[in-house]
Amino acid sequence: MSTVTSTVTAIGANAIETNDPLVILFDQEATPELQAIAVIQEFTEPTAMQQLTLAEGDTITIDTKTYTIAYVGDVANQNLQTIGHITLLFAPVPASDRLGNGVYLTTTTKPTFHVGTKITYQTDDRQ
Repeated sequence: MSTVTSTVTAIGANAIETNDPLVILFDQEATPELQAIAVIQEFTEPTAMQQLTLAEGDTITIDTKTYTIAYVGDVANQNLQTIGHITLLFAPVPASDRLGNGVYLTTTTKPTFHVGTKITYQTDDRQ
């Protein structure tokens, strides 16, 4: 089991919509335009971020709430490894039109994000 942790350092003015099931994450290199709509995370170990590969069954813990990954979009891991970017979706996995950068989570209750929120990615060690 591998664990990679990040901390929320900023939340854009338009990042969290009450009725919207998604949260867009980027690392601190995001442009000002992206920062306005995103939650900015800073990884404790940037090299670990570059090797982070999420898969179904892995978990993401946001502060004290743990979510199981139900689906990982086809470009999500590449974007996560290069620019710390994924879109967390607190919604059931749709039959079609799945977000390519999306990580769909079970337990569809969206947590509260604040500056200082800890995000812990736990993955099985797979080669």
